Amino acid sequence: MTSRVLALKGEGTHPPSEGMLARFAEVHSIGSRADLQALGGERADLVLVDMRMPVMEGRAAVEAVRAQYSDAMIILVDFKQPPAQLRRQLTLLAEAVSPLPSRMPNIPSIVRTLGVTQETLGRILDVSGRTAHRWMKGTRPRPKPELERLRRVVVMLQETMPNDVAIKNYLQHPNPSFGGDTPMTVLMRREFDRVEGDLQAVREGVFL
Repeated sequence: MTSRVLALKGEGTHPPSEGMLARFAEVHSIGSRADLQALGGERADLVLVDMRMPVMEGRAAVEAVRAQYSDAMIILVDFKQPPAQLRRQLTLLAEAVSPLPSRMPNIPSIVRTLGVTQETLGRILDVSGRTAHRWMKGTRPRPKPELERLRRVVVMLQETMPNDVAIKNYLQHPNPSFGGDTPMTVLMRREFDRVEGDLQAVREGVFL
């Protein structure tokens, strides 16, 4: 099945990179939440949101998109950057989210990377501690969207941070992007998109 990628920009704006962006995604102009709802409920795998969108900035834009596309990865991107620079960013992004099973971490690897207990893992994945324990001992997890989203977060952590110590420091340190909450707290609320977006900002040297 072909992945569906959406790019949402401000209504009436024409960033210099828009033509190039159209090669990667369906580009839509958004002037209000009603415009977003008018896109319909079709599946989307990845939604790129212009971080300079004038009508819905920052968290409000992400929350509105999440309500419309709950299973999609949501990334804030600066559409007004030069086309060549945006192309490099999208290429790195494609490599980061490509479904490569060989590099997807298993449950024990996730626990080691995050430095969490089985009870915390259960809360993140919305399963009982007993179920998390069985998965840690080798029982094959049942298909679960939360697990796939957490695996993507772990891959981004491993690719963004230099080592396990840096990963744990990032997860436990209060983060202004989350109103002072730690990334681990956000993960425990299963708001995976927010952590993915923050990690992408770190990778690009942009702090939201």
